[in-house]
Amino acid sequence: MDEKFDALVLRTADYGEYDRMLTLFTLQKGKISAAAKGVRRAGAKLRFAAQPFCFAEYVLAVRGERRTVISASNTDGFYALREDVNKFYAAAALCGLCDVLLFENIVNEELFLRAVAALKEMCDGDELLALLRFFLRALSLSGYALAPLVCADCGQELAGRAYFELSEGCFTCADCARGAGVSAGTLAVLRACGEEEGAACREEELTADGKRRALKLLYAYFRTKTDARVAAIEELLRLP
Repeated sequence: MDEKFDALVLRTADYGEYDRMLTLFTLQKGKISAAAKGVRRAGAKLRFAAQPFCFAEYVLAVRGERRTVISASNTDGFYALREDVNKFYAAAALCGLCDVLLFENIVNEELFLRAVAALKEMCDGDELLALLRFFLRALSLSGYALAPLVCADCGQELAGRAYFELSEGCFTCADCARGAGVSAGTLAVLRACGEEEGAACREEELTADGKRRALKLLYAYFRTKTDARVAAIEELLRLP
């Protein structure tokens, strides 16, 4: 029996002399695994289909519980992501988040479509903002949504320095002060990326430091909730 899926390559692992195991995020079936035979040979026809971030229509042969790639039609290889180290690690971070948050064979159409859209945005735009927007939505779709950007204790709108309580995923004002400090620049980034009403902020007004701090905050919260690591996020945060 053969199956056909629109899929994004989340992760690859070499095995044997020329083969590769793929973790695919499919639109129709969620996260699945499939073997790609001979793709590490020079000039292999399906070499493109076993690369990180490849978005293609895959045809898989199914034998019992094993799937093997028998053909693929490229939709978008997102090649620009391999030409810039920051874009590469941002894309790898997105794929790592999907790998952790998805369960095998559970369909998540919205997350799939947002992942593809975010990778396209990374190719031509600000990769950190694209990653942050995706990160926030992925957390929400997985049941880990951050609380609104108002003080969880007194209800005041946050202005200036605020605080973030990791275990609850909520913010407090300077007067109520629970958790770790959050700068005004970080809050501005989270507002801009969280699709909140009235959060229309021009991208050029967001600071590089604010974006990096926002990613650190989201990653710390993600680790608290999932107890999982995404190596690509850690590498991205180490880049100058």
